[in-house]
Amino acid sequence: MSENNKLTLAHVTHEAVEQIGGIGTVLEGLITSPVYQQHVQRSILVGPTATHMSVDPETRLGDHGKVLYSSIDNIDRAGLGSRLRPIEYAFDVKLVYGTREYDPPGQDRHGEAEVLLIDVFHVNDDRLNVLKYRLHEHFGIDSSKYEGDWGYEEYLRLAEPAFYALSALMKEEDLPCVLFAHEFMGLPAALKAILDGQREFRTVFHAHECSTARGVVENHAGHDTMFYNVLARARDNGQYVEDIFGSLEHAPRHALVSRSHLCDGIIAVGDYTAAEMKFLNEHFDDEPVDVVYNGLPAINVDLDSKTQSRNLLAEYSKALLGHTPDVLMTHVTRPVVSKGMWRDLKVCHELDQLFALKNKTGVLYILTSAGGVRRPQDIVSMEKHYGWPRHHREGYPDLVGPESALNTDIENFNQSHSQIQVVLVNQFGWSRQRIGQRIPDDMNMADLRRAADVEFGMATYEPFGISPLEPLGCGAICLISNICGCAGFLQQATGSVECPNAIIADFTQLDREYSMEELTNMSSQDRDRIEEGVSKSVAEGIMKRLPWTDADRSALIESGQSLVDKMGWDQVVGNALMPMLERIVAEPVPA
Repeated sequence: MSENNKLTLAHVTHEAVEQIGGIGTVLEGLITSPVYQQHVQRSILVGPTATHMSVDPETRLGDHGKVLYSSIDNIDRAGLGSRLRPIEYAFDVKLVYGTREYDPPGQDRHGEAEVLLIDVFHVNDDRLNVLKYRLHEHFGIDSSKYEGDWGYEEYLRLAEPAFYALSALMKEEDLPCVLFAHEFMGLPAALKAILDGQREFRTVFHAHECSTARGVVENHAGHDTMFYNVLARARDNGQYVEDIFGSLEHAPRHALVSRSHLCDGIIAVGDYTAAEMKFLNEHFDDEPVDVVYNGLPAINVDLDSKTQSRNLLAEYSKALLGHTPDVLMTHVTRPVVSKGMWRDLKVCHELDQLFALKNKTGVLYILTSAGGVRRPQDIVSMEKHYGWPRHHREGYPDLVGPESALNTDIENFNQSHSQIQVVLVNQFGWSRQRIGQRIPDDMNMADLRRAADVEFGMATYEPFGISPLEPLGCGAICLISNICGCAGFLQQATGSVECPNAIIADFTQLDREYSMEELTNMSSQDRDRIEEGVSKSVAEGIMKRLPWTDADRSALIESGQSLVDKMGWDQVVGNALMPMLERIVAEPVPA
């Protein structure tokens, strides 16, 4: 370790430049944390790129990046060619290196990381085959089974050039470097470091999910209701996932993740993810799995700013619905089965009847997109010709992929309910350019988050779930499933005392005794029956908590802000991440 006892961390991830999902949000939260910066001297983000595609050289590292070396563009502003070109030649790859800045809006935080991108479009097949042979010889991974899976192949190609390029970029005082394998994508590089870099590297598997568990949950009709009951019962019986569900070696992600016990450390972002990792096989029995929750961004909100944002969303809602709803609800998510969006409609069905008794109305905006960002001109056209997003049509630039089935369910719901209406906004972002001319001109995504009275997020598989808790500090009532990792963090912050800002829905509670065989064969009808009972309870909980006055809203903002203060990135880094890293780095470096 360096003389100042600061660490060098290398993060292998598919989000080294583009913030596509949760990992990018996690990296931003870590790197901009002052506590992280006190302990870490260098953060190097490593990932693949397609440098063979013609782009502006200065944009290769994103809007906030600075290119210092790029062999594809003949750039070498840092004099790195003598160290990096031999690696490119040996593995037939191209490298891009530089820095990127993090400056998240509204958080008064800043951070910087180094970025190493590797173009693996062309590779030295002989060297790659030797690596595949060694992985089979030492770890039992048969890469020939996964040759048609680009996700596996891409990160296997990345492993060795990443290992040697990192070694070339580091000085003696930077060692050992802690290599974070973010998800299955980083594990080939970690395995290479285990084979050949025990002096230079320590390895950590950062389980933002357990790919094996996600695959089983998403593809089984019983979803979480089945899986987590099976997991608990199987572990009591000393059984593992393949004892119950059969061999999973056909799945490349499982092949990698099930070997993550070979790393020096394992981080799970939630309690259930930790249990899922232990469920993989007996090799995890004696390996510690450290639960390191994700942090929540701190958003400064008061009653005035919330009221202003609510007025903006109410104005837009009136333009869409023809009336001003009393309750504003949102669900910002990805259009995948694990997000359990059908549960939103079940809860809204129960709420519709309760709203009728109080003569109240509500709207739920489901903001999700399977078609990327629609062009501004397409938004204007759809809004003008058929009233998008209140109404939809099949085919791009409107409904594509899973959006179609979701919209059908929403249309059926809207036709049979009067007090609550649901609007599918199949677009990324929230501004006039992204959402259309009926939105107030000065409204943005932060307004949508501040405006929400209720945020939905009752997923069937959610290792943590930052998004469902993002409006927590804005005084929203956040609905999450008990299997969400953030539920454990919330309970830690509250001391397991019920709080007005969140409802934890337990869809794993069974309505009768099930045998193991009945659980593994659970039908969608069985799960539906259980979900209907839980949805009714959730709706009743919402009614008890909904704020109808400014005083109610102020109280929810105050209690929400108090919770967020206990659940930030600084607390996560100081209380959980750094103690784990200090334990790993304290191991003596081999001679």
